[in-house]
Amino acid sequence: MDKFDRFQLLHRQFSQHRKPIPIARLAILLECSEKTVKRAIDNMRDYLDAPIEYISEAKGWAYAPQALGHYELPGLWLTSAELQSLALLLQLLNSFGNGLLNQELSVIEQSITKLLASRGIERSAFDQHIKVLALSNRYLASQMFAQVCEAVLKKRRLIINYRNYQQQASQREISPQTLVYYRENWYLDAWCHLRNDLRTFSLARIEKLNILDNSALPITGEQLTAHFTKGYGIFSGAAKYTATLRFGPALAHEIAMQQWHPEQIGKWDGRDYLLSLPYSDERELIQDILRYGPDVTVEQPSELRQAVHNRLKQAIQLYK
Repeated sequence: MDKFDRFQLLHRQFSQHRKPIPIARLAILLECSEKTVKRAIDNMRDYLDAPIEYISEAKGWAYAPQALGHYELPGLWLTSAELQSLALLLQLLNSFGNGLLNQELSVIEQSITKLLASRGIERSAFDQHIKVLALSNRYLASQMFAQVCEAVLKKRRLIINYRNYQQQASQREISPQTLVYYRENWYLDAWCHLRNDLRTFSLARIEKLNILDNSALPITGEQLTAHFTKGYGIFSGAAKYTATLRFGPALAHEIAMQQWHPEQIGKWDGRDYLLSLPYSDERELIQDILRYGPDVTVEQPSELRQAVHNRLKQAIQLYK
């Protein structure tokens, strides 16, 4: 731990505790000797004008009562671990968001880069040694993303021109509720005033939008959870069916460690693993089943089993 980290941790301890803290306790918290703690306290008082006092009656150190809650370290102070975590978060945001936040976060990133450099850490090392591979993500204009964020946070309605998966165009007035990043793409959970129901919209399929002055229709967290988390994957609505999938020995242990749905039930049947889960729409579930080819069999329901069988037959026809 370098001296900057010690300054920050000491500041946090003195800010959070009204009673004096013994130096032995501070040494344990900072993972150093009592002599090193005393030197750090002296440096803070000499160079940072920290109002640290030794309270002889309590045999401990504390901020002066008149300064408690008012004194702050100059500039932006974070520990090395926190700086590295923040730099990693910025990199992940850049990768996940297709660079949507580059302009907005550039000032913050410049400050983080300078602070990392003062600790002997190069910001470029994150790009060189930590990779985030985004696959199947769709293009999304940064201005549109910013407008949707504004509507969500300010609870304002939107008028959108939307083109669905079947390429059917429509204009909707919606009350946005939640932004969702799912499988490399952004989605918007919203109340659709055209359908009078909750819907999920892909941001990449919004061709045009306008923010209205009208307040968004409020939907409780319980309603949103019940509607959007009961089905499988991105498809919403109450779960109507339960799928039972049998995974063979080649994949059984891998599947046993995965979560496909919060309400799934898994159990071993010999060397096979049986996975049961609820769903409302079979489309995404079928895609995930097909990924595992000969290592999975749909046992129930028969309609899902037949649907997977039909898709496999259609695929085989392409190779004949």
